[in-house]
Amino acid sequence: MKNCILILLFLNISLQINGQEILLKKDPAIDSTIEKKGPNRKHFWHPFMGFGMAVDAGEKGATVVQPNLDQFALGLRYKRRINNIFSVGFEFSYTNYAFSIKQNNQKTTPDTSVNQKQRFYYYDLQLSPYFRVNFGKRGNVLGNYFDMAPYYETVIAFTEFSKYKLTDGSVVRARRSGVNYFQRFNYGIQARIGLKKIIFFGQYRISNAFYGDKNLAEIPRITAGVQFVLR
Repeated sequence: MKNCILILLFLNISLQINGQEILLKKDPAIDSTIEKKGPNRKHFWHPFMGFGMAVDAGEKGATVVQPNLDQFALGLRYKRRINNIFSVGFEFSYTNYAFSIKQNNQKTTPDTSVNQKQRFYYYDLQLSPYFRVNFGKRGNVLGNYFDMAPYYETVIAFTEFSKYKLTDGSVVRARRSGVNYFQRFNYGIQARIGLKKIIFFGQYRISNAFYGDKNLAEIPRITAGVQFVLR
């Protein structure tokens, strides 16, 4: 009888221990602290790289060659998770634009001279806060999401490149910098659709690229392309 009682007591203790072990495996949060950093955690940083092209051709007098790779960006993005649906954040990026201006008798920007080639290169630093809506179920990974964001950029360098042929057949290549017609500060809005680590974006520049008193036709305002999360 005593042996039966001991056996029953041993089995009861064993079942309780096994039950506790299974519970810990199913819910590790009982025995550990939840990680706060990660793609679907409270805080997440990641670098990104992007490529874009002009959607509109620009105003008459400053139309650009299309299709063309007009934009390259490299940046760092921060996400702050609010709940399972909403997040906020901001990003810093270095962006390079390169617009090839069509050379025809309608050209007025930056002048009416017709060259073999003419390009505007400008390089800027961009800051953009954003609001994110997440879709669908996911683990600790970037899922599917939609971002809306204003952006602000400071142009740190601008270069006008021209190539033209002289009457004797020789070719002149010229680079011009320090021009007084290009705005140093721009702003606009952008939207993004993220599918895990691939992001499709559209961007609209609200401000003018050139100072109003110069009376120059505007280069493209709308850019669209793809970004890649590098982490």
